[in-house]
Amino acid sequence: MRRWSADRLFDLSVTFICWLYFTLGFLFLFAPLYLWSSLFHKEKARAFQRYNRLFYRFFFRILHNIAPRQHWEIDAAIGSLRGSVILCNHRSYLDPLLLIAHLYRATTIVKSVFFTVPIFGWVIRTSGYLPATASGPFAALMLTQMESLPAYLASGGNLFVFPEGTRSRDSRIAPLHQGALKIARQCRVPVHVLVVENTDRLFTPGVFLFAASQENTIRLRLVETIAVQDLQCSLSDLGQRVRRAMEGRQREAELA
Repeated sequence: MRRWSADRLFDLSVTFICWLYFTLGFLFLFAPLYLWSSLFHKEKARAFQRYNRLFYRFFFRILHNIAPRQHWEIDAAIGSLRGSVILCNHRSYLDPLLLIAHLYRATTIVKSVFFTVPIFGWVIRTSGYLPATASGPFAALMLTQMESLPAYLASGGNLFVFPEGTRSRDSRIAPLHQGALKIARQCRVPVHVLVVENTDRLFTPGVFLFAASQENTIRLRLVETIAVQDLQCSLSDLGQRVRRAMEGRQREAELA
């Protein structure tokens, strides 16, 4: 019981520090940067994406230091990805933060409701992120972002998507949506397939506290690349190739 209480207190402390960074860290360290760029920077989306990356890199640095039982194995090749569509499985709310922190430039698809949140909605809108809903009040925003996407990818930016559409509760790969594959084909950019492991053990869906007291290794791996010339086969075949790559990595991890 004493051990459980100590672990629980540790988890609570880590969670508190993380939320302290997300609130006060943003307010005092990053909000002035975002505000300055929104007023004076010509390429606002590029500047905001750079600040997003720095914000989450600092977050994971803090988490690394205060939660030593969490180990991190990030594929070094991920930081060099440019001008591509990136598909990744989805285990936790930490997943998009991890990708933003390690990709050089990145935009993504965000739940539409987040665009209505004060301040946060302004940040993701100005960052060039896409709403998940293309109808109603988000139709114009989606159209604007989609029109700028080919030029963004051509300039070296990345679009990352979780094709399952939601977090997996049992680690199995859910049915994959094909929209991101269509975008890659239309924009003539390669597709990179990533697999993230064990973020759900640190920040479990439906649980408020970080499980920082348990031994855990979080991994992010590049497991497959589909070249532009290979995107002309059927979307069904492409989807199966993505699924095989993801499930193959999961089987390797289970056997390790």
